[in-house]
This record gives sequence, structure tokens and C-alpha cells, in this order.
Amino acid sequence: MKFTAHNVLLSNGQKTMPSEPVLLAQSAVWKSIENTLQLLQLLPASMEQRSKIRVADLGCLEGGYALEFAKLGYDTLGIEAREENLVNCNFLKEDSGLSNLNFVKDDVRNLSNYGEFDIVLCYGLLYHLNDPVAFLNLVGKTTRKLLLLNTHFAPIRDLRYSLGPINNYFIGPLQKRIKNLNATRNYRLSRMTTNEGYQGRWYKEWDQGSNQNKIERLLWASYNNDRSFWLRKKDLTQVMHKAGFNSVFEQFNFTGDIMPDNYTDYYSRTMFVGIKH
Repeated sequence: MKFTAHNVLLSNGQKTMPSEPVLLAQSAVWKSIENTLQLLQLLPASMEQRSKIRVADLGCLEGGYALEFAKLGYDTLGIEAREENLVNCNFLKEDSGLSNLNFVKDDVRNLSNYGEFDIVLCYGLLYHLNDPVAFLNLVGKTTRKLLLLNTHFAPIRDLRYSLGPINNYFIGPLQKRIKNLNATRNYRLSRMTTNEGYQGRWYKEWDQGSNQNKIERLLWASYNNDRSFWLRKKDLTQVMHKAGFNSVFEQFNFTGDIMPDNYTDYYSRTMFVGIKH
């Protein structure tokens, strides 16, 4: 059993990622989530009230964020497609002994099978889907109050992505080897195009024809689609509004320890907060 992302303090005092100095529970990312819950009055003082608030962690990876929600007293469900990740999730559940923490192995596109949720965390998932608009509409129908969405977005202008194979097979590999040439991360995205009626860029997740065993081992990649679509930031916020989130904000105080301060600019990634009034 190996953890690759979520550094959690276990009941025996050991960490799931011993070489990492920052625990997930103490990170700026998690503290920013807690701050948002407090700001929106979704963190009641009474544990009995919290137990009535349902939380879904979509594509929960190793279960660290779901665990922190459950520790706060929420009725929490993590949904994860890969068996290896789910083993880590269930290990955290067993170690914590929390009855309000549960995990299921499923495709997040089946979210509606699990009812409605007051709070939904979609962390590092949306940019792995080839149908982000349809998925956000699904999330909108199953979320009562709050969506916390941490995702990549497609840069509007980047000359590299207009060069096609030249970028994919020459510039991209060169910038990966020589970091000083990489002012912003080169994801070898496609030219700007349209998908589901909105603009963005395609990203290659894995080779078409890859066998299922190989796909299972790609713990941080998509599961059922070999390429994903990254929406432009403007289009992404429009989709969130149309999905039923009356107010959409961008949150900035999640960087500083796990995530560097230049995270949004370098990685074309940020945290969106969608609120239903």
C-alpha cells in the first residue's frame, strides 16, 4: 500500500507519506475549504447538525479530503473508480473508525445514484473528463448548496498549442528537461476548439487501445476516456452558472505550502466556489 497524494496522520502516529512535511489536515488547501464552510455558515457548532449535512468527494483518490470532512462530523461519501486507490480509502476509514465516512467504487458519472448532497468537492477531477459540461450539469442537479471545484482550465492564448506536433514532440519534451524554459507548464494541449458548445482544449490522457490493466495503474489519469477537455475559464464559469450555481467565485488562499504561490499562473489551475442561494 502506497500513498501518492494525501499525507494523513494515522492513529498510530505515523504518516501515510513520511517524507512529506505538510499534513493534508494542516495544509493551506484544507484550511481554505474550512474557511469557506465557515464563511457560508455550513460549519454548525452542533455535531448533530453537521451529521445531517451530506458531503460527496468526487474522484476522491486516496480519501484524505473525505476523511477530513468526516472528522468535522459531516455524513461523507467518497466516490473512486480505481481499486488501488479505493484500498487506500478504506484503509483510512478503518484506521479512523468513523461511521460517517464511506467509500464506493464507481464512475462519478453515476453520482445521481447516491442522492443529493449539500456540499460537493470536485478536486482534481473535472479536467480528466471528456464531457465536463454534461458532468457539471449533473453536479448541479445533485448539489443543494456548495460546490468546491479545483481544476485546470485551458489558457486562451498559448502559441505552443498552435504548433501541434512541433510542440508535442520537440518543444514539450525540451521544456520538461530544462525547467528554466518553462515559464508556464506545457501540457501539450490541442489548438482551441469547441466541445459540448463551449471552447477549450483537448488533453491526451493515455493511448487509445491501452489495456485495462495499464489504465488501472494510471492512478492520476482519467478512467473511461483516453482524452479530456479543458474548458476556458470564462466558459467554465458560464457552465457553472447555467448548472444552477447562482454565485461563482475564485478562491486564492489555497496556495503556499502544498501548492506554490505561483500555482494558478504556472499550472493554469485554480479553485472555484459555486454557491446555490
